[in-house]
Amino acid sequence: PETVKIIKSMDRWYCHAFVSVLSPNTHIAKHNGPTNKKLRLHLPLVVPPGEVCGIRVGSERRAFHVGKCLAFDDSFEHEAWNQHPVQGRVCLILDLWHPDLGDREVALLRFLEKAKMARAKRVCDGAMAAAAQEAAA
Repeated sequence: PETVKIIKSMDRWYCHAFVSVLSPNTHIAKHNGPTNKKLRLHLPLVVPPGEVCGIRVGSERRAFHVGKCLAFDDSFEHEAWNQHPVQGRVCLILDLWHPDLGDREVALLRFLEKAKMARAKRVCDGAMAAAAQEAAA
């Protein structure tokens, strides 16, 4: 509850946070986010010993260290790995609005995001209702 309270109190929180567990001998293939409207933060909570867990963003590589936060622009190509043979890596990951965006821009983007989610819910609800009617027939 305290972690959620702290995250929700952040002014520029993008309303997206999760815990990521990377199993031993695992690699997350290179990928990138669709836009540069946010920064992604990785806060390592559990990291195996040695420099066996890391991330590459663009051409820069960094090792994960417990409690040392890494922030990057999600639109850049990135990948992560855990080369430890038996221990997993655990990170709290959350997104923040890009600091170059002004308050009005963030407000507009939040409005558009909520509208997109509301539309998706209506479409899903309509499809579920149609499937229920078809099943009842």
